[in-house]
Order: sequence, then C-alpha cells, then structure tokens
Amino acid sequence: MRTKIILLAFLLVFAAGNKCAAQKVSVSTNLVDWAYLWTVNGELGFSVDQHFSLVAGGKANPWNFEKPNGKDIYNCQSTVYAGARYWPWYVFSGWWMGAKVQYSSFSNTGLWRPELTEGKSVGAGLSAGYTFMINERLNLELGAGFWGGRHFKYNQYDAPETMNLLSSAPKNFIAVDNVTIAFMYIF
Repeated sequence: MRTKIILLAFLLVFAAGNKCAAQKVSVSTNLVDWAYLWTVNGELGFSVDQHFSLVAGGKANPWNFEKPNGKDIYNCQSTVYAGARYWPWYVFSGWWMGAKVQYSSFSNTGLWRPELTEGKSVGAGLSAGYTFMINERLNLELGAGFWGGRHFKYNQYDAPETMNLLSSAPKNFIAVDNVTIAFMYIF
C-alpha cells in the first residue's frame, strides 16, 4: 500500500510540473496536386509537442485525358506516406522541416514526352516550407520537397499505343516530390 501511495504522489508531482495542452489535429489538401491532372490528395497531421507533428497522407489519380491529337495524357498513381515535421516556432504555424517514408504505384505518360512509365517505388523524402495563419482554424501552407529511393517493377515503353518495351529494370532515383500550396484546417 505504501508503494502505491508513493507512486501516486510521484505521478501527481510529475503531472503538475508539465504543461498540458489540447491535442491538435489538422487536415490539408494541396492545390498544386489538384491542378496537376486532378490528383486527389489529403494529409492528416497530429501535434505531439510544441515543435513536432506527425503526418500521414496520400494521393490518387485514376483519370485519363485526351489531347486534341487523340493521344492520352495521364498521371495515374496511388501514393501513401507517413512522416514527421519540426516546427521551430510552434506547431502548425511558421517555418517547418519534414521527413517521410513513401510508397507509390504509378503509370504516367503524355505531358512532356510520349513514353509510358509504370512501376512501384519506395523511398524517403525531405521537405521544407512556411505555414501562414489565416485565422484560428485555417492556414495557408507553402513548401517544396524531394524524395529518393528505389523503383522496382519499373518498365518504360515507347508509347501507350504501341507498348514497345524500352527498358525493364529496377533503378534508384531522386526526384522532386511536391510543390505545395495547401489549405490546412486545424481542429
């Protein structure tokens, strides 16, 4: 019984010495992804400290678009990621730096070149940006990031119409991952 009382007293003293704040959660969507062939996207953020947040998100694009010449343009993908952000001032406002791990399944062609690339990728990325507080609940986020990793089950074809295989081999990569202009809502 005496051990339980000492343990309870220790917990009360420890709890009284720590600042407690409400858990904050954010949801956001990137307008640049929406502008790039209507890529549906979303991110969920959890404040775990005054300076740190955890993020999880994804994006998907199942649509094909046809050019006037009859050729298809598409950036079909299913991407999921999880990571953390460091906020020097306070979580969900001001400058931030982030790191994440990411998985993506993709098939794209037509925007800049006629080749079709398909595959699956896994890797890690870094990003940075600034979040402007519009009001108590709404923020505007600007940022950029890159990621690198391994394309596996990677195939490159000359065009979607002919599907002549140009290369088929796993390879390492580094690429721009995102340019962010996002609205963030905080609960």
